[in-house]
Amino acid sequence: MPMNRKKKLIRNIITILILFIVFVKGSGLYFTPMGAHRDSERTAHYGPSEIVHIEDFENGKYILCRYDKWFSCNTVNRRLIFFWRFGNQVHGWENDVTIPLNYSWDRDGSFGKAFGIINDKNIKKVEVVLDNGTTIYQEDFYENMFLITWKSDNTTDFSGIRAYDGEGNIVFEKIYPVRVNPNR
Repeated sequence: MPMNRKKKLIRNIITILILFIVFVKGSGLYFTPMGAHRDSERTAHYGPSEIVHIEDFENGKYILCRYDKWFSCNTVNRRLIFFWRFGNQVHGWENDVTIPLNYSWDRDGSFGKAFGIINDKNIKKVEVVLDNGTTIYQEDFYENMFLITWKSDNTTDFSGIRAYDGEGNIVFEKIYPVRVNPNR
């Protein structure tokens, strides 16, 4: 018994939608950044974490999180105009409360970020030092967490971090030697 045009159209639309959903799920693409973030944590057997702050950047979003005694900053990247895919750093770093400031940093191409958790209530400013001498700081924190981001020319890298109290005294400092290899 032949189908009329309307039934064929409905059947074809349903078939296309099913194939589209299978393609999206199979390719690791998500319709929302939070969907990509949730699945990235699930894939890493981490979380679900409490989202403390979300910050947009050119390629997507940074999602600063806390889970139990860990902190993390997941990257979720925009793909194919309106899809999302999880990036890196979903794994948490354990917060050692005996240290005034716990942090991690990462660079993906020309996008860098330093993030962490502040354990010393006297810390009022966190400063990141790049190996070209540039300093970037943050004074307004997200609860007791920070996220400092930068865009570089693919050669500028994280060189260290400092934390200051309200009077400008250094409470925490970790500076790494500058690498001299220009081809990093």
